[in-house]
Amino acid sequence: MKLTVLADLHYFDPSLGTEGTAYALRSGSDQKCLAETGAIIDAAFAEIAASDTDAVLIAGDLTNDGERVCHDGILTKLYRLKEKKPVYVTTATHDWCCDQNPRRFQGECVYGDVETVSPPQLRKLYYDFGETAASAVYVTHLGTVSYLVELPENVSLLVLNDDQNGKGKAGYKPEHLQWILQTIRAQTALGKTVVAMQHHLLYPHISPLLTGGACCGDREALLEALSEAGLRFMFVGHSHIQHTARFVSSSGKELFEINVGSLCGYPAPMVQVEITNDMVRVHTDFLKTFTFGGRTYDAQNYLRTHAVHLLGGVLDAFMTDQKAAANKLAALGVKQSEQIVRKYWHVLRFTAVKLNALTVEKAGTMLNRLLGGVKFRKEDLCALQNVPVLDLVYTVLCSILSGRPIASKKSESYARVVYTAGQLPQSLLHTMPCKTKPESMQRVCKEIASAFQEIVYGSAPDNLQFETGRRQI
Repeated sequence: MKLTVLADLHYFDPSLGTEGTAYALRSGSDQKCLAETGAIIDAAFAEIAASDTDAVLIAGDLTNDGERVCHDGILTKLYRLKEKKPVYVTTATHDWCCDQNPRRFQGECVYGDVETVSPPQLRKLYYDFGETAASAVYVTHLGTVSYLVELPENVSLLVLNDDQNGKGKAGYKPEHLQWILQTIRAQTALGKTVVAMQHHLLYPHISPLLTGGACCGDREALLEALSEAGLRFMFVGHSHIQHTARFVSSSGKELFEINVGSLCGYPAPMVQVEITNDMVRVHTDFLKTFTFGGRTYDAQNYLRTHAVHLLGGVLDAFMTDQKAAANKLAALGVKQSEQIVRKYWHVLRFTAVKLNALTVEKAGTMLNRLLGGVKFRKEDLCALQNVPVLDLVYTVLCSILSGRPIASKKSESYARVVYTAGQLPQSLLHTMPCKTKPESMQRVCKEIASAFQEIVYGSAPDNLQFETGRRQI
């Protein structure tokens, strides 16, 4: 049994506007692409259709923000793929515009007069992509669905809609969770391997500081309940990062959660799952090329450039003028951006100019002096003397998104400098004169240090490929 898992397609229909200042600001404030989504999805779907995979799973956020025209567009593509492969999807909050802020762009203006789709309508729209093949269905209080599909080779696919738990968080109401647990127990008792898919995270990947807000509510209890019921594999999206985590319940039962990154953002992952009699093997492929506007692009270079512009574009705006800076911050969702820029303009511009010119050697040497000791090795700083500090920042961002440890791609000196930078908050805390440090501050510094260690050197299981026994030992 071979499965291909995708997440966060965020299809953006070109009729919503792909030119002008307003669109440029919106596009430049997002890690994923907008205008290019149709071309990227087409390239990925063509590759999947020609592969030997047995079924395709898509873990929610199929559309940009629930616009009806985007649903029409992605459904056309899904039906085309369905001619070659079975497709199972769950919808998520972006598919019904939960923030009630649909937008189209024209020139310098943003308009909200865009038709969207309600949660109950989603069930009808995507009925052919899962529910028609389901042996059991649960209709949520929103009118969306969770469902069970019994696949060949004793594999059961549990597709879950976790948009609301009734307490203002992602997750499940008690009745819904009870149905899920009963379903898992029943399928496991029959000797089936249950593979589940939902949109939001159960596990705070890399660090709660980074992805804690992307998780379901009551995540600890939910993780424990699902693993104890017998669930072994959960595929999720939402955070747009590629990462694998392993949870072990109180009785020793393990649950692997594979967080699948956005198909339309760097690095355009397509997770491949192979289930044999005894083993489950997971590895991640990345989209190589796509054709957009009559040109064929290297997908990895194109998407990486777009992702790092999310940060670089802010600095560019700060080095331009106050209007550009205010508009950029507003596009990123910063409130009262004009007042902030006006008040702190000289500081913001000075900082942007200095950061843009700062090298690793200069920054490390300066920090060593300020901290009264050698935190960064002189030989490492010398090796990176001409490397911009921003290169390290962008490398960290791309490592988080792709799941590739920095040490696997960069030199030892490069890896050590980034690792040391992550340890600085904890080192500074230890040198503070006060004897008692706030517990919350200690926890945050420890989390930062731990996150940087994983970003630089990786952890087990590997984010991009691993294998494990099909059944609990």
